[in-house]
Amino acid sequence: MTEKPNLTPLDWTIAGIAALAEGGIDAVRVERLAKQLGASKGSFYWHFADRRSLLDAMLALWEREGTADVIAQVADIADPAERLLRVTMEALEARTRGIDVAHAEAALRSWAAQDATVAARFVRVEQARIAFLSGELAALGYAPAEAQRLGKALYLTLIGLYAARRYASELADDGALMAVLEQMIAAAPR
Repeated sequence: MTEKPNLTPLDWTIAGIAALAEGGIDAVRVERLAKQLGASKGSFYWHFADRRSLLDAMLALWEREGTADVIAQVADIADPAERLLRVTMEALEARTRGIDVAHAEAALRSWAAQDATVAARFVRVEQARIAFLSGELAALGYAPAEAQRLGKALYLTLIGLYAARRYASELADDGALMAVLEQMIAAAPR
Protein backbone atom coordinates (compact mmCIF):
# COMPACT_ATOMS: atom_id res chain seq x y z
CA MET A 1 0.00 0.00 0.00
CA THR A 2 1.34 3.39 -0.96
CA GLU A 3 0.53 5.89 1.75
CA LYS A 4 -0.95 9.22 0.76
CA PRO A 5 1.50 11.95 1.63
CA ASN A 6 0.65 14.83 3.90
CA LEU A 7 -2.76 13.84 5.19
CA THR A 8 -4.10 16.58 7.41
CA PRO A 9 -6.44 16.43 10.39
CA LEU A 10 -9.09 17.84 8.05
CA ASP A 11 -8.65 14.87 5.68
CA TRP A 12 -9.25 12.47 8.55
CA THR A 13 -12.18 14.52 9.85
CA ILE A 14 -13.92 14.61 6.47
CA ALA A 15 -13.35 10.87 6.06
CA GLY A 16 -14.87 10.37 9.51
CA ILE A 17 -17.98 12.37 8.62
CA ALA A 18 -18.31 10.48 5.33
CA ALA A 19 -18.10 7.16 7.22
CA LEU A 20 -20.67 8.41 9.73
CA ALA A 21 -23.03 9.41 6.91
CA GLU A 22 -22.64 6.04 5.22
CA GLY A 23 -22.78 3.69 8.19
CA GLY A 24 -23.47 5.50 11.43
CA ILE A 25 -21.19 6.06 14.39
CA ASP A 26 -20.00 2.44 14.46
CA ALA A 27 -18.53 2.92 10.96
CA VAL A 28 -16.13 5.58 12.25
CA ARG A 29 -13.16 3.33 13.00
CA VAL A 30 -9.50 4.25 12.74
CA GLU A 31 -8.51 1.12 10.78
CA ARG A 32 -11.34 1.56 8.30
CA LEU A 33 -10.53 5.24 7.73
CA ALA A 34 -6.82 4.50 7.36
CA LYS A 35 -7.54 1.87 4.71
CA GLN A 36 -9.93 4.21 2.90
CA LEU A 37 -7.39 7.04 2.93
CA GLY A 38 -4.49 4.78 1.97
CA ALA A 39 -2.72 5.63 5.20
CA SER A 40 -1.38 3.92 8.27
CA LYS A 41 -2.95 4.11 11.70
CA GLY A 42 0.24 5.91 12.70
CA SER A 43 -0.76 8.77 10.42
CA PHE A 44 -4.05 9.01 12.29
CA TYR A 45 -2.30 9.05 15.67
CA TRP A 46 0.06 11.74 14.44
CA HIS A 47 -2.95 14.07 14.24
CA PHE A 48 -5.32 12.70 16.90
CA ALA A 49 -4.77 11.34 20.38
CA ASP A 50 -7.60 8.83 19.98
CA ARG A 51 -10.92 8.13 18.28
CA ARG A 52 -12.73 10.49 20.68
CA SER A 53 -10.52 13.35 19.45
CA LEU A 54 -11.56 12.58 15.88
CA LEU A 55 -15.22 12.46 16.88
CA ASP A 56 -14.85 15.86 18.57
CA ALA A 57 -13.20 17.25 15.42
CA MET A 58 -16.07 15.88 13.31
CA LEU A 59 -18.64 17.62 15.49
CA ALA A 60 -16.66 20.87 15.43
CA LEU A 61 -16.39 20.81 11.63
CA TRP A 62 -20.10 20.04 11.21
CA GLU A 63 -21.03 22.82 13.63
CA ARG A 64 -18.72 25.37 12.04
CA GLU A 65 -19.35 24.61 8.37
CA GLY A 66 -23.01 23.68 8.70
CA THR A 67 -24.06 26.58 10.89
CA ALA A 68 -21.57 29.30 11.88
CA ASP A 69 -19.95 29.68 8.45
CA VAL A 70 -23.28 29.63 6.62
CA ILE A 71 -24.65 32.39 8.83
CA ALA A 72 -21.43 34.39 8.58
CA GLN A 73 -21.56 34.25 4.76
CA VAL A 74 -24.79 36.25 4.72
CA ALA A 75 -24.00 38.70 7.53
CA ASP A 76 -23.18 41.55 5.15
CA ILE A 77 -26.45 41.25 3.20
CA ALA A 78 -28.69 44.15 4.22
CA ASP A 79 -32.07 42.60 3.43
CA PRO A 80 -33.28 39.93 5.92
CA ALA A 81 -35.41 38.30 3.20
CA GLU A 82 -32.34 37.86 1.03
CA ARG A 83 -30.36 36.48 4.01
CA LEU A 84 -33.11 33.91 4.62
CA LEU A 85 -33.24 32.94 0.96
CA ARG A 86 -29.46 32.54 0.71
CA VAL A 87 -29.16 30.48 3.91
CA THR A 88 -32.03 28.25 2.84
CA MET A 89 -30.51 27.69 -0.61
CA GLU A 90 -27.23 26.78 1.10
CA ALA A 91 -29.07 24.33 3.37
CA LEU A 92 -30.57 22.69 0.30
CA GLU A 93 -27.17 21.77 -1.12
CA ALA A 94 -27.31 17.98 -1.45
CA ARG A 95 -23.58 17.41 -0.96
CA THR A 96 -20.86 19.18 0.96
CA ARG A 97 -17.24 18.09 0.63
CA GLY A 98 -18.55 15.07 -1.27
CA ILE A 99 -20.75 14.00 1.64
CA ASP A 100 -24.52 13.60 1.36
CA VAL A 101 -25.86 16.26 3.74
CA ALA A 102 -29.15 14.47 4.44
CA HIS A 103 -27.36 11.25 5.35
CA ALA A 104 -24.84 13.09 7.52
CA GLU A 105 -27.54 15.02 9.38
CA ALA A 106 -29.55 11.82 9.95
CA ALA A 107 -26.47 9.96 11.19
CA LEU A 108 -25.64 12.85 13.53
CA ARG A 109 -29.19 12.79 14.90
CA SER A 110 -28.95 9.05 15.45
CA TRP A 111 -25.59 9.48 17.20
CA ALA A 112 -27.07 12.25 19.36
CA ALA A 113 -29.87 9.87 20.39
CA GLN A 114 -27.20 7.49 21.74
CA ASP A 115 -24.77 9.95 23.34
CA ALA A 116 -25.81 12.66 25.79
CA THR A 117 -22.72 14.79 25.09
CA VAL A 118 -23.42 14.77 21.36
CA ALA A 119 -27.10 15.42 22.04
CA ALA A 120 -26.26 18.54 24.07
CA ARG A 121 -24.07 19.85 21.26
CA PHE A 122 -26.69 18.97 18.66
CA VAL A 123 -29.35 20.86 20.62
CA ARG A 124 -27.06 23.89 20.82
CA VAL A 125 -26.54 23.83 17.04
CA GLU A 126 -30.24 23.45 16.35
CA GLN A 127 -31.00 26.33 18.74
CA ALA A 128 -28.48 28.51 16.87
CA ARG A 129 -30.05 27.61 13.54
CA ILE A 130 -33.56 28.36 14.78
CA ALA A 131 -32.40 31.56 16.46
CA PHE A 132 -30.97 32.76 13.16
CA LEU A 133 -34.18 31.96 11.26
CA SER A 134 -36.32 33.53 13.99
CA GLY A 135 -34.14 36.62 14.13
CA GLU A 136 -34.43 37.14 10.39
CA LEU A 137 -38.19 36.67 10.52
CA ALA A 138 -38.38 39.19 13.36
CA ALA A 139 -36.33 41.58 11.22
CA LEU A 140 -39.07 41.17 8.60
CA GLY A 141 -41.55 42.49 11.14
CA TYR A 142 -42.97 39.38 12.76
CA ALA A 143 -43.60 39.64 16.51
CA PRO A 144 -40.93 37.73 18.48
CA ALA A 145 -43.20 34.82 19.47
CA GLU A 146 -44.51 34.45 15.91
CA ALA A 147 -40.99 34.71 14.48
CA GLN A 148 -39.88 31.93 16.85
CA ARG A 149 -42.82 29.72 15.85
CA LEU A 150 -42.24 30.29 12.15
CA GLY A 151 -38.47 29.80 12.51
CA LYS A 152 -39.10 26.41 14.12
CA ALA A 153 -41.62 25.53 11.41
CA LEU A 154 -39.13 26.39 8.67
CA TYR A 155 -36.37 24.38 10.36
CA LEU A 156 -38.61 21.36 10.93
CA THR A 157 -39.64 21.52 7.26
CA LEU A 158 -35.96 21.33 6.31
CA ILE A 159 -35.42 18.34 8.62
CA GLY A 160 -38.40 16.62 7.01
CA LEU A 161 -36.95 17.33 3.57
CA TYR A 162 -33.62 15.82 4.63
CA ALA A 163 -35.43 12.74 5.96
CA ALA A 164 -37.39 12.31 2.72
CA ARG A 165 -34.21 12.60 0.65
CA ARG A 166 -33.03 9.38 2.25
CA TYR A 167 -35.98 7.22 1.21
CA ALA A 168 -38.36 9.09 -1.14
CA SER A 169 -36.60 11.40 -3.54
CA GLU A 170 -39.86 12.28 -5.31
CA LEU A 171 -41.21 13.63 -2.02
CA ALA A 172 -38.05 15.57 -1.23
CA ASP A 173 -38.98 18.67 -3.20
CA ASP A 174 -36.64 21.59 -2.53
CA GLY A 175 -39.22 23.85 -4.18
CA ALA A 176 -41.71 23.05 -1.43
CA LEU A 177 -39.37 24.41 1.24
CA MET A 178 -38.63 27.47 -0.85
CA ALA A 179 -42.40 28.02 -1.34
CA VAL A 180 -42.94 27.93 2.44
CA LEU A 181 -40.16 30.47 2.93
CA GLU A 182 -41.39 32.71 0.12
CA GLN A 183 -44.89 32.73 1.65
CA MET A 184 -43.43 33.71 5.02
CA ILE A 185 -41.50 36.54 3.38
CA ALA A 186 -44.52 37.70 1.35
CA ALA A 187 -46.75 37.72 4.47
CA ALA A 188 -44.18 39.56 6.61
CA PRO A 189 -45.58 42.67 8.31
CA ARG A 190 -42.66 44.90 7.37
